[in-house]
Amino acid sequence: MTSDGSTRSAQRIVDVLTAYEVPYVFGVPGAKIDAVYDALVDGGPELIVCRHEQNAAFMAGAIGRLTGTPGVVLVTSGPGTTNLATGLLTANTEQDPVVALCGAVGRADRLKRTHQSMDAAAFLTTVTKHTGEVNDADNAAEATVGAFRAALTEPQGAAALVLPADVLSAPTAAAITTRHPVPALAGAPVAAIRAAADVITAAKRPVLLVGVRGAAPDSCKALRDLVSATELPVVETFQGAGVISRDLESHYLGRVGLFRNQPGDVLVAQADVLITVGYDAVEYDPGLWNDDPTRTVVHIDSLPAGIDNHYQPVSELRGNIADTLVELTRLLSGIELADTYVDDIARQRQALADIDTTERAIPVTATGLNPTAVVLALREHLDDDATIACDVGSVYIYMARHFRVYEPRRLLFSNGQQTLGVALPWAMAAAMVRPGTHIVSISGDGGFLFSAQELETAARLGLNLTHVILRDNTYDMVGFQEVLKYGRKSGVQLGDYDITHYAAAFGARGYRVDSLEEFTSTLAQALGEDGPSVIDVPVDYSRNTDLAAHLHDDSFE
Repeated sequence: MTSDGSTRSAQRIVDVLTAYEVPYVFGVPGAKIDAVYDALVDGGPELIVCRHEQNAAFMAGAIGRLTGTPGVVLVTSGPGTTNLATGLLTANTEQDPVVALCGAVGRADRLKRTHQSMDAAAFLTTVTKHTGEVNDADNAAEATVGAFRAALTEPQGAAALVLPADVLSAPTAAAITTRHPVPALAGAPVAAIRAAADVITAAKRPVLLVGVRGAAPDSCKALRDLVSATELPVVETFQGAGVISRDLESHYLGRVGLFRNQPGDVLVAQADVLITVGYDAVEYDPGLWNDDPTRTVVHIDSLPAGIDNHYQPVSELRGNIADTLVELTRLLSGIELADTYVDDIARQRQALADIDTTERAIPVTATGLNPTAVVLALREHLDDDATIACDVGSVYIYMARHFRVYEPRRLLFSNGQQTLGVALPWAMAAAMVRPGTHIVSISGDGGFLFSAQELETAARLGLNLTHVILRDNTYDMVGFQEVLKYGRKSGVQLGDYDITHYAAAFGARGYRVDSLEEFTSTLAQALGEDGPSVIDVPVDYSRNTDLAAHLHDDSFE
C-alpha cells in the first residue's frame, strides 16, 4: 500500500504471482526492486533469499522444469539483472519456464549516465524468449500475466520484465487476480495420424526417439501406453530420461546425445522409420545422428519440425502430444515386430548392460576411484522417487552413460547449454518441491565452486539433500580434449580444498572418502541426515581419452 492507502503496482505484481500459484520467489534484494520485496511481506509466494542472482535463476529454472509452473526470480537493477544472464539463457535453451522480475532506475534516469542505469530490456532480449519494460503502473499486472503466458507457451522458456522503481511505487487500480492459462492444443489431425500409422506399420525397424516435450507427464503416460501396445523400442534424449518405466525396461535401448556407436545410436542409425516424440534439435543435433536425410522420420510434437539438412520428416503430427499418441496407439495396437528385429534389440540391450559390467570392473588406482563404479553405486542406493541433478564436466560423461532412471524429470541435465554450476541449485529447488524423497546433486570439484555459496542458503532453509563431488582438481573435461587436440594440457589445473571444513563453515556436513566401500556407507548416512551434506570422492579420469573415441567431435565446448 502507498501512504494514502491506495495499492502500488508492486502489490499488483504479487497478486499475479499468487493467482498463478507460484510457490517460491528466488532473488537477491536491492533498492530498485524493494517495493516488490515489501509487498511479499504481506503474502504471496515464499521468498527465498539467495547468495547470487545466477543461482537464483538456476533454482527458478528447476522449479519450472519440475512443476510446470514458471519459476520466478526477483532481482535489482544493473549487475543484479546482468547476473541473471547465464541462468536465463540456460532455462530458455532447455525450455524451462521462468519469469524474471528485474528492477530498474526510475524512468527519469532511464537514458542518463547514472547509477545502475542501462538498457536492461535490450540486454535481457538476448537471453529470453520474451522481454517487456513496464512504463506505467496500470500495465504492471497485465505485463506480468503476459510474461507468464510467454514462458508457458511452447517452446517454453524464460521471460523477463524490466520494472522501473518509480513505476513499482506508483498506485494503480488495474489488477488481474485470475490465472489465464495458455489454451491447450488438440491432437494432430486424425487423417495425418492414420497416414503415419500406415508408415509405421509397414516399417521393418521402427524406433521411438523421445525428447524433452515427450517427458511431460501427460505425454509420458501416453507414450508408455503406446510402447506397451506395440513393443516399439525407445531411445531417450538426456531431457527425455526416465520416460521408460521399470515395467517397460525391455523396450529401453539407452540414452543418446553424447556418444557415438552406443546401443541407442546403433538402433537409431539402422532404423528405417524413426518416430520422434517431443524431440528438439537442441537436445541432439540431427547432423550428429542422421547421416541419411532421406530416412523416413515421423515427427510427433506440439511444434512444427525445425527443417534441417539432416531432419526432414515425411510426416508431421503437430498438436497435443498425448492426444496424438492416444490415437496412434489405437491404430497401432497389437502390431508385432519381426523376430530378427526383436533378436537385434535383445543384442543391443545386452551390449548396453555389458558397458556397465565392463567399466564397473576397472580397478581403483593411486589417483582415485573408478568413476563408473561410483556412479553405479549411487544408482543402486536411490529409489525411483529420487531426483538427481547432474552438473557439467567429466562427471556428465559418466552420468549420461551409466545412470538409469525410471521416471521423467528425475535425472536433470543441462543439455542445451551445458552450463557449469547448475547441480546444487537444481537440487535445492527439488528438495523444496519434492520433500520426503532423496535429493542428490553431483558435480566435479570445479563446477561445485561455481555455486557452492548456496550451501548457506540450503542450510538456512533446512533442505535435505546430498551433494557428491567427483574430485580430480582439474577442469578435466577441457583437459582431455586438449590432450587429444594438442598432445598436452593448458589452463586446467586447480588446487585442492578441504570440503569438510568448507561445508561446516556454511552449516552443512562434509565428508571425504577414499574407497568405494567408504563412499557407499557415507552415502547411506548422508541420505538419512537432516540438512545438506557433501561427499568428496577422489576419482581417476585417466580413461577419458579412451572414452573420447566414442564422443561426438563437438559434444563439449
